[in-house]
Parts: sequence; C-alpha cells; structure tokens
Amino acid sequence: MKEIALKAAKQCNLPPERVLMLESYPSFKLSSLEGNINIISNGKLTWQRITDAEALEKSIIVILWSSGTTGLPKGVMLSHTNLVSETYVVSLSGKAWVAREIAAGREVPPSRTLAHLPISHIAGIFGYLVVPFSVGGLVVWMGKYEWKNMLRFVKQYQITSFYTIPSIYLQIAKSPDVTDHFKYVVNATTGAAPMDSNLQTAASKKLGGGGRQVVIGQTWGLSETTGAVTMMPRGVHDYTGCIGYILPNVELRMVDSSFNDVEPGQPGEFLVRGPMVTQGYYNNPQATENAFHDGWFCTGDIGIQRNGKFYIVDRKKELLKYKGQQIAPAEIEGVLISHPDIKDAAVCGVPSPEDPASDLPRAYVVADTTRVNEQTVKSFVKDRLSPFKQLRGGVVFVNEIPKNAVGKLLRRELKERAKKEMGMDRKHVVSQKL
Repeated sequence: MKEIALKAAKQCNLPPERVLMLESYPSFKLSSLEGNINIISNGKLTWQRITDAEALEKSIIVILWSSGTTGLPKGVMLSHTNLVSETYVVSLSGKAWVAREIAAGREVPPSRTLAHLPISHIAGIFGYLVVPFSVGGLVVWMGKYEWKNMLRFVKQYQITSFYTIPSIYLQIAKSPDVTDHFKYVVNATTGAAPMDSNLQTAASKKLGGGGRQVVIGQTWGLSETTGAVTMMPRGVHDYTGCIGYILPNVELRMVDSSFNDVEPGQPGEFLVRGPMVTQGYYNNPQATENAFHDGWFCTGDIGIQRNGKFYIVDRKKELLKYKGQQIAPAEIEGVLISHPDIKDAAVCGVPSPEDPASDLPRAYVVADTTRVNEQTVKSFVKDRLSPFKQLRGGVVFVNEIPKNAVGKLLRRELKERAKKEMGMDRKHVVSQKL
C-alpha cells in the first residue's frame, strides 16, 4: 500500500511528507510514511493552516474518481470550500428535526451509523465519514461488506441512522433473513442510484419498531456536486419515490437539448450551480469544458418536477428510443423488481433489426426460473407499462447484475454482453445505429 500511495502522490504532485498511513493492527495509528509522526497521539503536522477564503475555494482536498458506469472514470476535483459548503447544507434538515423532537418532548436517540460501503466514493465519504462525525455520532466500520454480517452488526450495535444504496434496500425488502434487525433505526436515507416508490415502500416497512414509522428519504447528487443537492427533509413521510427538494445555496435548472428551460411537469436535464460544485476534472481540461454550460454544471441526469418535488427519470446517456418515443430503463427496472419472485433486474437497449433508429429494451433478471420464465416476465411488464415500453429485446436470466463498488449498475457491461449474445460485433452495431 505504501508504494501505491507514493505513486498516487507523485501523480498529484504531492510531496511524500503529505502522505499519511492509517493502521488498525495491532493498534490504531495515523502516521507519516516514515512513522516518526503519530498524528493521533503524540504529534501534529507541520502543514500550513489555510485560512484565506480564496485559497480554500481553490485548494483541492480530494480527487474522487467518478463511477464510470457509462464511460471511463474521471478524476473529480473537490476543494475545501466544496466539502464545508456541502456539510453545512445537508446538516440543516437533521438539526431542524432534532429541534422539533425536543420541543415535542420526545427522546432523540444518539446517532449510530454502520459504514459498510467504500469511502472512495462521495456517498461513503458523506454517509459515513463527514456527516456522522460533524454531528458527533458513532460510526461502526465494517472491514468488508457482507450481507449477513451487515445484518448482525445493525442489530448488535443498535444502529439508529442508516444510509445505503437502493440495491441493498432491495435485499432488505425481499430477504427472509431480515426480521427485527432494523428496529432501532429512526433515520434512513439512500442515494447513488434511483429508487422508485414500490421499492421505497417495501423497504421502509422493514425499518423501525415500536410503532414508529420510518420512511426512506432519497437524496440526489453526484461526485461533481460533492454529494446531495436535493434531499427529502427528515421527518417527511413521502412514498412517491421523489428525490426531495433543492437544498439551500443550490441553484438548479431543468433544460431541454437546446438548453432552454422546460416547464414544470416536463422532463429535462438537471443543471446545477453553487459552492459545492467541482472546479472540474483532474488533468482533463476537455472533459471539464464539456461538463459546463454558461457556468452551469451539466449533470447528465434527466428529471421531472411535480408539485415542487423532483423525480429522477434516468441518465441522459442511458435513455432508449423506440419509434421516436423515449424509454427510461430505470422505469422498467422498477416494475421488474416489484415482482415478488424477481430478486434483481437491469435493462439495456439492443438494436432493432427492422428499425436502426430504435432500441429494443432487453431485461436481465435474477430470479428462480422454476417460478418465472420469459413470458411471465414480459406479461408482468405488459400489464403495467405503455405498449412502446415492452421488452421487445427479450429476457435473459442471470445469476447477478454487474454493479460497481457502490452498487451502481454497470449497464455498459450488459450492452457488451447483449452484443455477444446476439452475434453482433461493435462495428455492426455502429453501422446499424447510423
């Protein structure tokens, strides 16, 4: 690990004395590479303290590599100001909830969180590292995620504040392993991927105890926005699958493909501006230029606004088109996983042999094939979605859905698999698209 850290520091033009090592065995220690400074117990760093506001705004505190679910990962540069701004705005809802509980004479349990996702991504950084420590909460760290160990620790340590991704909430909703494990939870949130109302409702039923209603609140944001820019306020019981409201200090626009603002109720791409937005991508000026339009960061996420609330449709790059109609794979996936015998599902587009301009939705499904087959899956979707959103690309049963370390669907891997299954090489697919 030391050699890897030194190589990373060299690429970022950091001197070796700026590299710290975290050791947990035989004892917990955070020290310099030479081992002569133990920051926790007996020393302090000689780093210059930054107090100038302009320097804080420009000084990079972390480089996060984006998920790379649709393309190659990019290094997202986040500054001290980005992290401080984000920490402040995401804390407001929780503080307001605590104040209301105290005013009502109700006991507020201490914050106890179980860290079970990687903190090399923005979801883990804020869900387990920044926010819990900023409110003085306890964080129980898992060395590696494992389903049954996670359930055991949630119950053993009486976790009260739970953050995880939709794919794990899907397991919580469907697994018979889950009984009263989450009875101490009073606050549950999710992000990193869409969660529809069906999953939100089913998973929320497994949380809380003693008659207490716990509703999973969704957040929406990206590494490039230092995390959440919309959030459902704590204590609001909304089961519609929305991603909440715009956080303070955030400006948000919804635009069409020509960057014209769309009317409420119409889908559009989210554009964001605010002190939590990245300066750009590390050593990639072209990607940085492409990501902004007149000072607004283009998120690539398509959403819709209804009654002041925001909903995610899907990634702009992942929308399918069939005979001129747009199809969001996430919508079909939400229907599929609501089937009681389907454990997980993902949808990608395959070229139509009759119409090169159309994509045919193809479903990859994790299920017990003794209970469901291709026709039952297609019929289930047919009864619930419009005619143009049907699974004309077929249904394939698989053992698992490819996802990255934080549970985001790797749809590009499914597209490559579909090409091989259909006997199409890359060149042939491109020619059909043209």
